[in-house]
Amino acid sequence: MTRADDRPSRPARPGGARAVVATVLTAVLAALFPVLGGAPAQAADADRLAVTIDALTPTALTSGDTLTITGRISNPSSESWSRLRVHLVMPSTPITDPAAVDEALADPTPAVTGTRLTSGSAVVAAGDLAPGDTTTFELRVPFPELRVTTSGAYPVGVHVLATGEDGARSGDAVGRAHSVVPYVDDATRPSQVSVVWPFIAPVQRDERNRYIDTTALVQSVSPGGRLRRLLDLARSDDSSPSTVLVDPALLDALRDIANDSYGPNRTDGPGGSAQFLPDEVPPDESEAAQRVRLFLSELVTYAQRHSVWALSYGRPDSFAITRPAAGDNGATVVEAANTATEATLAQFGLNARIVTWPPSGLTNATRLDGSRELGATAGLVSPEVLAGWSPVDSTAVRTTISGTPMDLVVLDPTLSDDDSATSPTLAVRQRVATRAALGALGHASRHVVLVPGAAFDPGSEWARAQFHDLFEPAWVRPTAADAQVGANAPAWEGRVRLPPKANQRAISQAQVAAAATIVETGGVVSELLGDDVRRDVFYAQSASLAVSQDWRSARTRGVQHAESQAEAVERILDRVSVSASSFVTLSGSSGRFPITITNGLSSPVTVGVRFTADHADARIEDIAPQQISAGQSVTLTVTADVGQATTTTFDASLVTAQGSTLGDDARFTVRSSVVGRVIWVFLALAMLLVVVAVVRRVVKGRKVETLDDEPLGSPRNPAPAETAPAPPAETAPAEPAPAETPSRAAQEPDA
Repeated sequence: MTRADDRPSRPARPGGARAVVATVLTAVLAALFPVLGGAPAQAADADRLAVTIDALTPTALTSGDTLTITGRISNPSSESWSRLRVHLVMPSTPITDPAAVDEALADPTPAVTGTRLTSGSAVVAAGDLAPGDTTTFELRVPFPELRVTTSGAYPVGVHVLATGEDGARSGDAVGRAHSVVPYVDDATRPSQVSVVWPFIAPVQRDERNRYIDTTALVQSVSPGGRLRRLLDLARSDDSSPSTVLVDPALLDALRDIANDSYGPNRTDGPGGSAQFLPDEVPPDESEAAQRVRLFLSELVTYAQRHSVWALSYGRPDSFAITRPAAGDNGATVVEAANTATEATLAQFGLNARIVTWPPSGLTNATRLDGSRELGATAGLVSPEVLAGWSPVDSTAVRTTISGTPMDLVVLDPTLSDDDSATSPTLAVRQRVATRAALGALGHASRHVVLVPGAAFDPGSEWARAQFHDLFEPAWVRPTAADAQVGANAPAWEGRVRLPPKANQRAISQAQVAAAATIVETGGVVSELLGDDVRRDVFYAQSASLAVSQDWRSARTRGVQHAESQAEAVERILDRVSVSASSFVTLSGSSGRFPITITNGLSSPVTVGVRFTADHADARIEDIAPQQISAGQSVTLTVTADVGQATTTTFDASLVTAQGSTLGDDARFTVRSSVVGRVIWVFLALAMLLVVVAVVRRVVKGRKVETLDDEPLGSPRNPAPAETAPAPPAETAPAEPAPAETPSRAAQEPDA
């Protein structure tokens, strides 16, 4: 996932045009008068050696001090350089305007940095340098040689002169680096200085509930990693009133990685009674897990001794989930994010103030107001959203949004975003010290809150920078950040709004809807498997991560990721199913048939079946929720009563004990018993007719047999009645019948 940069962009500096003009004029003069010496020209190809200032003492000058600058010179070119000389560069007149200091360091022209000092301790030899080699230098210049007389900020730097392979030695520097040192002769009032250390890193889970870039997280907290160096820097002076700014998602991920346990049933997940115990180390722990556990233990221990500011879990896009268009989905995700944040902080024993840090610090009053739904009471904002703000103003202000006060901490990029050739930690220390000095002198605000960028790396030489020397001057008062916000902060009367053409498009509502599905489906899973707060917290965390503001820079992939997370939870429910024969024929208006419930999960579930019919007269009694063992199928017999319906379609839905439905319905058709009764009536009538016919035939047969047994002429068998003789024929006499054939009359009995 491409992570959005949380560092505020550098505001436009007043006088930038003057700097450009000065640079152009200097280049022109160098071209026209190549033989001129004096101040170094700013030729585009002048720096052939890389110079870094690693240490500078003291943090602020006082009379009698010796300014000591140490650093490194590297030769990345393919040319050898000899007779290196390192010169101190420093003006005799200080700068008292904070904006001018920022401009001078961003564009260190001779007009503001002064000329090279060429005598005494201000120049030191550094030997020769072959291609690819590195050497070190140290300048120790006593206070009288510095020509410092007036309070203010003094840009200081080093220029390296050297002889090339051709034997030519240019008057221009072949390498340079700059910083700044304040001098305060008489302070009016001390400046309050606070430091907030941000422990933030991209965190996302994949479909298997692992973390997408576990390797990067482990490297970051291992020796030499960015977060490891940041924690070491913060812990180098535990007595300073520092504030820890943490994303609970980072703590949660590191614990999972250390335990090598993931998913809803992970070991010691938040939401249960188990607290994070730094000293509990599982046996046979891998080396990587040991490094992660050590870092997490030290971070939590350090945070428990200092004030803590926390972001919402995973830094959800508060604007996307609190805007009216988000509706119920947004409300569901907001509640989930709050649950995830509270449960995770509680597990690590941290009481934190919730703050919001929008991407690049760009936001407006409406969005800040929405962040309150996530518990935010303060916002970390770019100076670009406060029209008219300048480095002269306080970095902690209070404004009124929707009738309610809200604290703002201005992420002044000139305090921490230094691209000069100075180690990052030293650059930050000197920038903050200079701002505090100008505040103590009355040239700027006396309230300074430093929040380095979310990706701030102290650098490999952070220890040499001696950052906590920042608090040594008498005109610096170390103060907890909580003491600089609230009612003590200066009021900001101006508007809070996005700068023109700000690209601050929130994540899509489709992504918010997918995150809400994670919460809702996860709730059903919890009901199915039995209530478990840890499982509920896990799905709340997943939903909060799914709407992270980091997805703003990859909106399409963000939707796909959230939907895949939701589908992964839905697949759990798909493994529990109900089935029945697609067509059931009953022998009457009611009848019994089987229904099967299958549990394909590795854990027992509690589930019942709810039946619905498309005909009002038809019904099947619901199956009450009951426990189905892991990997088992249970077949139950149900009774259907379809009343007067002919054909009825039923839907069988699985339900939890709390009444939530899950999975796909089983649909089946039941043929009613009304047709069956008609058929039986006709069959009964037909059988009756058959019986009647048989009986009649039997009775008639018996009568015939009885008559044959009685004597002829008896009362029950009377003789046949006498018939009249046939009339004589009018035709010719018939031929006589053959003698051997008797006549019919001879065969009949006499009358």
